[in-house]
Amino acid sequence: MQDVRSWWGHLADIWPNPRELLRRRGVVKALPDLALAAFWTLGLAVACVSIFARDLWRLLWSRVNPRSPRNLQRREWQRQHRTLMELLARDPGTPISPVGREPALASPHAQQPAAERGCRIFSRVPPEIRRQILVAAFGHQTIHMDLRFRPPLHLTDREPFDGWEVHARARARAAQAPTGHPRPDRCQQECLRTWKWFSCVCHRWDPDRTAPLSLGRRQNYRWAQFGEPEADQCLGGSGRCSCWPGQWPTKCQVGIMGWMLSCRRAYFEAMDVLYTTNTIHISSSVLLQHLPDLLPSHVLARLRSLELVWQPRELPISHGFLPTNPAGSNRPQPLFPRLAYLRISFHRFAMNNIDDATDMMLPYDNKQLLSERLHENLLPQVDELVHRIAPPAAEVTLSCARWDWYELMDLALLQKQGKEATSMQRADIDGLRCWRTMPSRTAEAPADVEAAAQPCSPRAGYWIHVPIGHVRLDNSYGYDWQRNELYGLGTQRLI
Repeated sequence: MQDVRSWWGHLADIWPNPRELLRRRGVVKALPDLALAAFWTLGLAVACVSIFARDLWRLLWSRVNPRSPRNLQRREWQRQHRTLMELLARDPGTPISPVGREPALASPHAQQPAAERGCRIFSRVPPEIRRQILVAAFGHQTIHMDLRFRPPLHLTDREPFDGWEVHARARARAAQAPTGHPRPDRCQQECLRTWKWFSCVCHRWDPDRTAPLSLGRRQNYRWAQFGEPEADQCLGGSGRCSCWPGQWPTKCQVGIMGWMLSCRRAYFEAMDVLYTTNTIHISSSVLLQHLPDLLPSHVLARLRSLELVWQPRELPISHGFLPTNPAGSNRPQPLFPRLAYLRISFHRFAMNNIDDATDMMLPYDNKQLLSERLHENLLPQVDELVHRIAPPAAEVTLSCARWDWYELMDLALLQKQGKEATSMQRADIDGLRCWRTMPSRTAEAPADVEAAAQPCSPRAGYWIHVPIGHVRLDNSYGYDWQRNELYGLGTQRLI
């Protein structure tokens, strides 16, 4: 704006003054200069009017033309919203049992459908052995569950080689025209976009450098570039697939659908293994908000371990897992009654960008304001979310997006709660963690008589965690030996 003002000021200085020109040179001698000044004045006015008219025409044409980028984007957003509402309006299903709803008869085979009675694996292999087989084939993994509005996946058959990783065959996510065919235009590409489910096995770690934990989780290491949930690139087609045993691409895919569709009992047993022995990784904002409307209650009741990657710009934490379907709003709390592990991470953001969780620019220039927004805004929202979805016995971990978050929390909790209650230690998934005691809340009386008869203790709190890659004990002021001693790290520096 300052440059424009100086330009106009310079133009006013060099522009001839007609009155001064006539007084000094006379009418006849001043006519050429006056004509030239009138010509340039008229040209400048016409140019300004033309620019304004062009912008006005562009605006009007963008609203009238049905193929304009504005109208295409608006129709695409409307179609996306409409198809999502249609998807959410579907009945997620009723709880099922392995024997269906057939009446019990005297014959021991009467409870099984005819297709199951003819399958020898159900008649000759004991249930314990069948479960061990299913766990060995489909259990103890981290599995991605994703739902996005996108074009059809372009699955490649080209095997990966050194330096070129192709995870689950999904190298390119956009639909591409076959060789020799014209590339679809923008309108055709927009029409190809639909809500699509996608799932694969997580290969973000190197299995030789990460210790296995329960339910398919793994302990990360410091120099793993994409080892944390928020840095995962599996859904984009990148992973450490070459480090994992098995044949590509089957080792990247879950591969359980064929068995689940064979019969009712196979579906029931496979579903139980899939959701009770694995960690489910969710980063889709649609699933983080509408999962109760999309999955039946018997699936939600079996989930044992969840990794959630939150992006507050797309979905505030307070809106997480709130059903829009009236049938889903009657479900009892917590939403995942058998959940044992819950980890909440935040989407990564770069320097000079807005941190949507705190609504502050990075790097943070006001640590006091950051601390207030973390303790007074972010953590109360997490408290409400955890109370709504996780049972009191579940181990909940909130992973900080930056070291700046954690260094404003751990010592503040230590001062408020005491050393024993804060329990500062090194995390099993690596990194540092401390315990945060949740504020006491009034217990709500359950509407169900059976639920009211069962003892229900409120949640004590959850872990505040910082990933090992974000730990900054060695900074420009020297090494932080105070935290080193509080966390019991010994004499070896955690750099």
